[in-house]
Amino acid sequence: MTEKTETFEEKMKNLEEIVRQLDEDEVSLEQSLKLYKQGVELSKDCDKILKNAELEVESLNKDSSNNE
Repeated sequence: MTEKTETFEEKMKNLEEIVRQLDEDEVSLEQSLKLYKQGVELSKDCDKILKNAELEVESLNKDSSNNE
């Protein structure tokens, strides 16, 4: 079975949903902790994606300036 890889945008949407749920008063402590852990993981994933994109852009810029 293959696991579907979420896009950056999907991860951000999920993170926004977690924040919305945590803002509600009706979430239990246990559920809040579970959501918080999921949010931390999503945040780490998004940060990694952004850093990789930044490195790729820097590499492309470096390559294009070397070709001039």
